[in-house]
Amino acid sequence: MGALFLLCAALGAACAAAGVRMWLADRRLEARLGMAGDAPALRVPGVLAARGRDGSEIAGKLMLAGFQDRRAADWFVWARMGATGGVALAAMLVSRVVWGGFFVQPLLIVIVAGLTYVGAKQAIHLLAARRARAIMAEFPFLLDLMLMMLESGVSLDQCFRSIARDEAIAVPHHARLIAMLVADLERGMRYDLALDRWAARVAVSGARELAALFRQALFQGVELAPALREFVREFTQRRVMRAREAMGGITVRMVVLMILFFMPALFVVLGGPPVVAIFDTLRGISR
Repeated sequence: MGALFLLCAALGAACAAAGVRMWLADRRLEARLGMAGDAPALRVPGVLAARGRDGSEIAGKLMLAGFQDRRAADWFVWARMGATGGVALAAMLVSRVVWGGFFVQPLLIVIVAGLTYVGAKQAIHLLAARRARAIMAEFPFLLDLMLMMLESGVSLDQCFRSIARDEAIAVPHHARLIAMLVADLERGMRYDLALDRWAARVAVSGARELAALFRQALFQGVELAPALREFVREFTQRRVMRAREAMGGITVRMVVLMILFFMPALFVVLGGPPVVAIFDTLRGISR
């Protein structure tokens, strides 16, 4: 009986070791293909996980903000919960020091924790908008570079490699993204998959259309120069529209500042003497 037990234990240990080896091999293969992050993320409980429209929005904004790991949404949820708990604990400590008890001001704790929870998502929106503006601002220069290289006789593959290697100063954001595209190709990934991953990393409007155009040029022989000129014109128009929107926003902010800071002083200057005269008259009547 003891020998049978030892035999079963040895077989179980061998199966476990084989499973661990297979799991490690899968992890190495995924890392080699670029499908896994550097470190595994802890699984988020179902109650705390972002689901549905909120989850897709968070994942999209994280991708647009430059967090390319597939577990970025889980890390964001953990970071948001940790920040919320830390701020709530800090508010409790402040309440203990100032008012003499941890829960003397419960409304304050709830307010600061809620603002931290909501502000984490707003911070991701701000980061995504900032990166999107930088990416869109570089697109005309990138396409102009590609157009000049293609018209000089350079192939599309050589164009990608030249931009990734030599144009990090002219287009820093796109050069880094194209370097990741070149790295995918050097790992043996197919061009269509690599271009799809590049469009997902860029994550701005027009990237998927450009990826489709590059695929057509590679596999169907479509001429790139006329289409790239149209894309350059479109991205330039978008940049002009954003500049006009920014100018309109500055005008609105200036109006608000004038209302807040100049109108009270103007009211005091114009309405002060009549008010003083009225009070003097009332004092004279009371006497």
